[in-house]
Amino acid sequence: MKLAIIGCGEVGRLYAAAAASAFDVIMCDTFPSQPARDCARSLTVELKEDIGEWLSEMDRIWACVPGEAADAATEAALPFLRRDAVYVDLSTATAAGKKVMGERMSARGVAYVDAAIMGAVALTGLQTPILLSGREAEAAVADFANITARARALSDGEPGDAMTLKLLRTLLTKGIEALGVECLIAAESQGVRDELYLVLDDINQAGFTQFLNAVVRTHVVHAERRSHEVQRAVAQLTQIGLPGTVLAGTSARYEQTVQALRESPPAPGAADHIDSAVDWLLKTTLQTPLPAPLSALPAN
Repeated sequence: MKLAIIGCGEVGRLYAAAAASAFDVIMCDTFPSQPARDCARSLTVELKEDIGEWLSEMDRIWACVPGEAADAATEAALPFLRRDAVYVDLSTATAAGKKVMGERMSARGVAYVDAAIMGAVALTGLQTPILLSGREAEAAVADFANITARARALSDGEPGDAMTLKLLRTLLTKGIEALGVECLIAAESQGVRDELYLVLDDINQAGFTQFLNAVVRTHVVHAERRSHEVQRAVAQLTQIGLPGTVLAGTSARYEQTVQALRESPPAPGAADHIDSAVDWLLKTTLQTPLPAPLSALPAN
């Protein structure tokens, strides 16, 4: 089976190296870096610098381009794709963008698969999970299985669905990353970073998903009390000269919930289950304006 890998950055080179023994691989990059050239040479595969008629010979196409280049790559490839080809878009384009690209390819009879990489390949390589959506997602799962890459298909998923879930994951992970930066540099500046890890051990013991559900569920009950604690944390960061930009947004989120609790309190027992808690939070968030972020409180 012939496989084209378009985009030879870190992701493209990883999958090219893994696929070379299972597929007849051609690499393609408009501006190939030296690592891309070295990769192609070591694999003894052809490295093309433009998309063209050669693409019509490919059974599978894995687009590993940056999100901002995904639409251009699709447009360039589309005139040359066979109707029985499967185009797997591993880019970080938006969910809406992937939906549109899927529709355009479908109109030409080409199968488009939205592929969302759920993690960092630099850290976990082929074990980084891939979520797939689109009518040929199962075929793509089988292809990735051939190179021992972890992949699964969304049941009845359409192009854009996999990326929607990735960006929701990003909302959480990148928010935690930014808060982690604020927290660890503040702890380091106060000489207590080692002790901080110890006081976070209850989260390790609970497991992250259970912890997440627990704090969101009880947020419905304890948002006002916790908002005061957040304000004190903002003041502490300000006092040591490390004002927290992410924590300021956190304070605004709490204030929005506090306002909703006053204006549209939840039904009794809403905090007993994550479903009822999220339902109330969604409803009131749509109805309650978000307060301006609290940049800082005066240091005492």
